[in-house]
Amino acid sequence: MASSQPYNRRTVAAYEKCAHDYAASVSPQPSAAGSEALRRLAGALPSGDGVLEIGSGPGWDADFLEGLGVPVHRTDVARAFCEFQAQRGRRAKVLDLLTDAIEGRYAGVVMLCVLQHFERGDADGVLGKLAQALVPEGALLLSYPLGEGEFWEHGDSGDYRVVLWSQAGLDERLRHAGFAIDWEARFDGRDRPWRNVLARRTR
Repeated sequence: MASSQPYNRRTVAAYEKCAHDYAASVSPQPSAAGSEALRRLAGALPSGDGVLEIGSGPGWDADFLEGLGVPVHRTDVARAFCEFQAQRGRRAKVLDLLTDAIEGRYAGVVMLCVLQHFERGDADGVLGKLAQALVPEGALLLSYPLGEGEFWEHGDSGDYRVVLWSQAGLDERLRHAGFAIDWEARFDGRDRPWRNVLARRTR
């Protein structure tokens, strides 16, 4: 499948409208599944320039990692989220993973609740770009909803693209991008099971 950036732009526009409401609706403290995954990432990091966060949102996960002593370079495609973080004294950079280059190399990358907004045809490019942003043996933590197919989720602020992956399907794409899976765990989402994956760059 070819890249379908207009779908992604439509999702980004919805997040631009709902950033403050989204921040208010999400607990500043990660769930039990989230905190376990973030702690595992912190323990898996080789030496390097901290962690790059893709889709930082309000910044709650970055706050948690920094509380563990992990420096976080916060980024989000939605300018509204970066502005929200600036209002509370944090610095986040606008970064579009589909079109922007990633500067620097990092010991880890964290991308939670973001993968599902990319079209299936964009997955290899996205994962390959994340691999190149890591130092050798660098760690990638991501989460995504399990399932098959894709659909639009409709909200008050707009429409959100959701692309589902099976475990086997996503693991194949990770291996293709040069990752080996170190750990994974499923957890219950609002409508379906989700999966946390911690992978390591192998080449």
